[in-house]
Amino acid sequence: MVNFYLYLPEIFILVLILSTLTLGLLNRDSSITLNTIGFTLLSIFLMTNGYGIYLFSGFTESTINLVVLSKIILSLGSIIFILLLKRPLKNENLYRYEYILFVLFATLGSFVLISSNNFLTAFIGLELQSLSLYLMAAFNTKDLNSNEAGIKYFSLGALSSGFLLFGISMVYFDTGNFLFQNLNNFTYISEIGLSLILISLFFKVSAAPFHIWTPDVYEGSPTISTLFFATLPKFASLIFLFRVYHELNITDIESLNYIFQIVCAISLLVGAYGAITQKIIKRLLAFSSINHIGFILLGMMSYKLMSEGTLFFYLIVYLITTFGIFAVILNLRTVEGEVIKISDLNGLRFTSRPKAIALLVFLFSLAGIPPFAGFFAKFFILSASVNEGLYLLSIIAVISSVIAAFYYLSVIKNMFFNESKTELLLDNNKISSVVFIISALFVTLFFFYPDPLIDLVDTLFS
Repeated sequence: MVNFYLYLPEIFILVLILSTLTLGLLNRDSSITLNTIGFTLLSIFLMTNGYGIYLFSGFTESTINLVVLSKIILSLGSIIFILLLKRPLKNENLYRYEYILFVLFATLGSFVLISSNNFLTAFIGLELQSLSLYLMAAFNTKDLNSNEAGIKYFSLGALSSGFLLFGISMVYFDTGNFLFQNLNNFTYISEIGLSLILISLFFKVSAAPFHIWTPDVYEGSPTISTLFFATLPKFASLIFLFRVYHELNITDIESLNYIFQIVCAISLLVGAYGAITQKIIKRLLAFSSINHIGFILLGMMSYKLMSEGTLFFYLIVYLITTFGIFAVILNLRTVEGEVIKISDLNGLRFTSRPKAIALLVFLFSLAGIPPFAGFFAKFFILSASVNEGLYLLSIIAVISSVIAAFYYLSVIKNMFFNESKTELLLDNNKISSVVFIISALFVTLFFFYPDPLIDLVDTLFS
């Protein structure tokens, strides 16, 4: 008999989807209110009863903590994103209630993916998430760049799904099982299958050399869609990738561990070098995200000595910083529309000092400059990797951070020392202003009062 209590969060999101379909036809704005309230209730439910849902799921205590906290973060992130999306979509004449449906389906897919205990369920979750992202990329049907982004994402995503299915079939052929806890005694057939599965997951999280879609899709998609790609679905895919690495004991499979290390090193270097020559803000952020994926993969390989908490801490800091950066960008416009080029930020401190200071804080944090939260996130990962004996990767990570600091500082130079060549129109979106102010305060004040986040992570993953 199916235990429906185990799937309560997913069922609740499905109810939200059906309600949005009905109410959205009558009133577009009602769908924002409905889903904001819905995800708030879901977050409260997960905080109070989340552990009990998965108590008899067969998960270990550590995995239950990981799944529950991940779903809470996704729920809270969805609230922020849903509140943010109205103004940017209206500015581009794209505000339709269908967009919220794509967000809901992607979130539902993310929930299914995070709590999957077998590859078939994970495949369903991943595809449900991906199909929504393809549509969000191509949502601006009047813009050729958006259409191109959607087609590129779809075609390469379909190829990635083929790798995933082929890998799953090879693992099933060899072991006769899909469940993670029953997968062991791998032969070379399973190793090949698992390597194909990892390649597909690396594509989903835009790790190099499977990152080729990322800059083009980030650039061509509406900025609000790019924000979504860079945060919540990627977060869910990274949590699932960590679970695969952890629960299938990839560290004990030498060939797969080498693949992980190679992809980590390439991501660190490609992310750092690729961003140097970029002139477009979203392309620079795409390469920046690839560099950070390298750090996250390094954290996955080093989790034994400093627990899952180290990785989770990095992910939370990265999510908050990314939301903050995009909240600033969404609050700026030129006469022609969205801020696109890095040069559009020239002289931002003269136009809007608070936004310039907030962006400076976020870029310093991404670069890992103390005393901002990003420094501590990178420091914890590097400490764990050195303790694990991953000296070469640790050196590459440090070098890539130094290189990355160059292009972050060049953006800061543009904002504070260059004269503006284009007129910036301040959008004064109150919600995005609140988001970037709170994010900047968190990133800055973490140094002075780090206890809440560190205590939370320690309690859950100690």
